[in-house]
Amino acid sequence: MSNKKYIATEGDGKDILHILESSAAKGNIELLYTRRPDAYLSYMKETPDTQVFISHNKGRAVGTCAEIIRETYINGQASKSAYICGLKKDANYDGGLGFGMGFIRSLQRDDIDFYYCSVISDNITAQKIFGKNGKAISMKPITEYRTYILNPKIKIKSPKHDFTFTNATEDDKAELLDFLNCEGKKRDLFPVINSLEQFYGLTYNDFYLLKKNDKIVAAAALWNQTEYKQYIVKRYSLIMKIARIINPLLLFFKYVKLPKENSPLDFPMLSFFVCQNNDINLYRIFLNEIKNEIAKEYSMFIFGMPKNNFAAPLVNKLPSIHFDTKIYEIKFPWSKQCYKQIDTNNFNPECALL
Repeated sequence: MSNKKYIATEGDGKDILHILESSAAKGNIELLYTRRPDAYLSYMKETPDTQVFISHNKGRAVGTCAEIIRETYINGQASKSAYICGLKKDANYDGGLGFGMGFIRSLQRDDIDFYYCSVISDNITAQKIFGKNGKAISMKPITEYRTYILNPKIKIKSPKHDFTFTNATEDDKAELLDFLNCEGKKRDLFPVINSLEQFYGLTYNDFYLLKKNDKIVAAAALWNQTEYKQYIVKRYSLIMKIARIINPLLLFFKYVKLPKENSPLDFPMLSFFVCQNNDINLYRIFLNEIKNEIAKEYSMFIFGMPKNNFAAPLVNKLPSIHFDTKIYEIKFPWSKQCYKQIDTNNFNPECALL
């Protein structure tokens, strides 16, 4: 087999998109995660420090992968983390992925403090592959992560309060930036935020604030990324087809309206959601307020968290569709790089950046 491996360029966008859309994640809901209209340009919107890879066999694009590098907090310090994602083979190709040691070496950089990736929990095949550590690469599962799809009309028990809930204004920018980093640095892999506009399509107007005595105590953004990356339900299992039939009844219990097959979901991500000192009451109050804002425009919203997050017991009781992934730590045994260790009990990568 004659393979050619190289770093992708803008002209590879259509081939990468074809590979990403060649199969969907299996489960009760077959969910396709894609990056229309141009997959290469979509990846490049993540950070300026992103690499996209593509593999060819006899002129045919057969495999792809991306490495998204960001500054994140690890042990309270700004560190460089690399998220390996989109590793996929064309489902219609029966050969190997085509990425060998040369590709693996191209991922490793001396300035990266931590490498990680995520795998859908139902993807047992990939987990078995990742469990076979060797001389080239070592992968260890470090936590489970749950992504929730929620109806903004859910009922949340919220205590009476005298806090002020408001949309952020330009006057809030400096304090908001300080607050996000102050609270974010307490959580490993939370992004270092140097500017509210460093994330594509996000501005201070997308943030909402909970204030006490005019000081921010909780904040989050509603970030709609569907312009350049999408979720599409490709197929429902039998049990979910039945759920669709009785969906009007489920709506009464505030479950999300099940979307049509083969239609991109339109939703905002509840992103960069932090509250002062992980106060569960602040979390309840903010979530109760923000859902009312979401309901003005959308029929669903999405956010995620590790299963041991302080708010998981609350969110797991809410009516939702959810899917689980496993987060893996990646190491290159042949490298002399000294990797940083994260605290898996205090670990909170941003769902909108996975």
